[in-house]
Amino acid sequence: MAFEVELKHLPSVRLAGLAHRGPYPTIGPIFRELAGLIPEPSWVEVEAGAMIGHDNPRVVAPEDLRSHACFVVSEGFALVPPLEEIRYPSGRNAILRVQGSYTLLPEAYRWLVEEWFPNSGERHRDLAMYEVYLNDPSNTAPEDLVTEIRFPLKG
Repeated sequence: MAFEVELKHLPSVRLAGLAHRGPYPTIGPIFRELAGLIPEPSWVEVEAGAMIGHDNPRVVAPEDLRSHACFVVSEGFALVPPLEEIRYPSGRNAILRVQGSYTLLPEAYRWLVEEWFPNSGERHRDLAMYEVYLNDPSNTAPEDLVTEIRFPLKG
């Protein structure tokens, strides 16, 4: 599968999330719990779904993987416990856009980290990569799903 990386300066990103521990593909119920915590009027402040994977699944045992199910939210979003606020400062990112089923994401991450990054001349910022879902899996066919993998870079 061929992938293409775009280098882009992104504005700061504010996320509201819930922690998850276990295999990344089992995070679905945490997203449902997260969605249930957002009061109806606050949905206008929600921009997109996102997930932060804090660990490399090729190195860490599946049951020990740490992640966050998140929504990208505006500054006006009222964040209340148990929601956690996670911020990414503005800066350069390598963005890999994946169209298709979420089952394509592990290979996209592997390619980005093991093939593109070592040959890119770029340096990683000390922030976890994260993915942003540009459409909704509840009303989008798997082959039409679009996900951005964002890899924070220095400089």
